[in-house]
Order: sequence, then structure tokens, then C-alpha cells
Amino acid sequence: MHGLLLAAIFWLSVPKPLPVPPSGAIIVDLIPEAEAAARPAAAAKMLSAPSLEIEPLAEPVEEPEPQEAPPAPEQGNGMIAATEFYAASILSDPANSEVRENFPLLANEEQVIQLCNIEALEQLRETEPGEAPDALVGYAFDSIDVTGLDLAADGGAFRSHGQWRHIRYRCVVASDIRSVAAFEYAVGELVPESEWGAHFLNGTDE
Repeated sequence: MHGLLLAAIFWLSVPKPLPVPPSGAIIVDLIPEAEAAARPAAAAKMLSAPSLEIEPLAEPVEEPEPQEAPPAPEQGNGMIAATEFYAASILSDPANSEVRENFPLLANEEQVIQLCNIEALEQLRETEPGEAPDALVGYAFDSIDVTGLDLAADGGAFRSHGQWRHIRYRCVVASDIRSVAAFEYAVGELVPESEWGAHFLNGTDE
């Protein structure tokens, strides 16, 4: 009995290793806009036609000749719509605590921009084979348009393997500005190195 008791005490006294958390920390390179330029309004306005009351005609009239129907709008805009979103999990990662703590110090519009940039980088990492983006400039070739929680970046660029490539994206942020509710993007051509300097694009961070 004593031997069993001592063995049990010894087993309880041996420290047991704690499980190692999975390594999923991602270093996010946030690049704030250099100058707060006036951003043109980008929200499309919906126009509704007024309702008309039509009184019955006393006599039948000739029906007008059928008019050719206007062409239907093109379906799709060449963008890839995301089905999963990653910005919220990146912000909640303990490795990115400094980024998360500094977020409330930014103006709401800047928070939308940075959250969408984080989402854009991670979407590229997850869905574009062969790409390893480590920097993103949403306003490299055109201004970023922010309307409330909606963002449109038609002139962005991202760096991968030391080269810059064009990108445009649309992003809708949740009301708490801590997660992304919708995102779509389209990757463009490589940016010639001769254009890097004019758009403040660097091959490395050094």
C-alpha cells in the first residue's frame, strides 16, 4: 500500500508539459496613407421612379410598337469574391497584440482602410498560388475611396517575391470595425520596375 501511495504521490508531483499553442502568428505590414487627400465620393445612388396612377381609358387605343429592350448589364466584374474572411482572426492573434491595441487610436476611416488591407494581404496568401505578399499599398496608382464602412481601391499594388503587382479590391467592414463582411479582388499585371520610384514602391523594406 505504501509503495502504491508513494508512486501515486510521485506521479502527481511530476510537472506535466503544457500544450504548445499552434504557430499561426502573422506579421502584418500596415502602410498608412502618406497624405490625407480628399477622396471622391464612390457610393452609387439608387434612383427610384415615381409611381403613376393610370386611369382606365374610355376607348381602346392602338398599342405602341414594341421598343427594343435595353442591353442587360454585364454580369460579373472580373473580381474574385471571398467566401472566408481572415482579418478578425489576425487581429485577435496574440502575436499581433500591438496592432490590435493601436487600432482604436486611428480614425474610423483609417481603421477601415487598415482592416481591408489586412484582409487583402491574407486573401492573397490563402487563395493565390505562388504568391507570398509581404506589403500592400492600396493607393499606389489611385486614391482609396471610403464611404462609411465600404472601401474601393482601384489602384492598389502588392509586393511578392520582391516584385510589385497591380491589384484592385472592394471591401465591406462590419459595424464594429473589427471584422470584414464582404471582400472581392482582382490581381493585375506586374508593375515595371521603372515605375516603382514614382509610386513610392520599394523592392525591400531596407
